[in-house]
Amino acid sequence: MLFLAGRNLLRNSLLVQLYKDFFTYGYEFCISIDYNVQECNRIEIIAALYYLFERRWIFFNIEKDKTVSAYIRGSGIDVVEDLLSEGGELFLSQLYGDLLERVGEPN
Repeated sequence: MLFLAGRNLLRNSLLVQLYKDFFTYGYEFCISIDYNVQECNRIEIIAALYYLFERRWIFFNIEKDKTVSAYIRGSGIDVVEDLLSEGGELFLSQLYGDLLERVGEPN
């Protein structure tokens, strides 16, 4: 179980990953990217995605095959860019690496 600071870092890491994908693939493709969630931290990752969704920072949906569809929204972009200006916490959030694994490349 993650401590409170760890949960915040996990959320930031997910936001940054979705931010990077958004600016790598563009909106048209981001809405169709599915991700596999690592089994070892599945509960924490799903909880973090749900939190980000409820804050309206991302769109998030769990598919029938247990993959996750998620992409960043405008307010989430603002949060990431605020973190970029602050720097330190964003750097630490990258210790988690990419937590979501793309099922395939967008068409």
